[in-house]
Amino acid sequence: MGNADAASASTDADARGEPAGEEAATELGERWALGNWVLIGVFTVLTLVGVGLSMEVPPFDGWLTAGDGAVVVPPYVYVYASLGAFGYVFTRLMTNLEAFDEWDEFQELAEMALRVPAAWVLAAGAFLLFTTVVGSPEGVSGQRYTAGLAFLVGLYVNVAMKSLGSLADRLLGRTAPGK
Repeated sequence: MGNADAASASTDADARGEPAGEEAATELGERWALGNWVLIGVFTVLTLVGVGLSMEVPPFDGWLTAGDGAVVVPPYVYVYASLGAFGYVFTRLMTNLEAFDEWDEFQELAEMALRVPAAWVLAAGAFLLFTTVVGSPEGVSGQRYTAGLAFLVGLYVNVAMKSLGSLADRLLGRTAPGK
């Protein structure tokens, strides 16, 4: 946009009583940022409720059963998924700490922190799929395998999401485009 166009847009905004240029973008960004943070908070609370329900906290006397028994995710799955996510966060900070030396990098830090609830959801799904469908490899106890799998899911959230998506495609009979 040329200088004349920018001046005209600024004058039009002033005539309507609206902020112009960078001020308008900043004001809109602040409103959107607050709304986004509220939404992220709601999603996080709902995730915590889901985690509690999946561990039967409080107990629902069979409310979460699949006919032949309870479908309960053990607490250690969430603990090890969290540890894996924190492992990612701290190694990323350790290898690139100078990139996070200003206050305005809060969004990037929040993005890294959101890996924890993402890891909870993905680790619970991996637990439900792999303990019932795949099972643990020979020579490894079920709990040790599950805890290690949950840790890897937390450490590699993006890889786990892609892998579970690929598995879902195969289980649901969908094929990749171009095949």
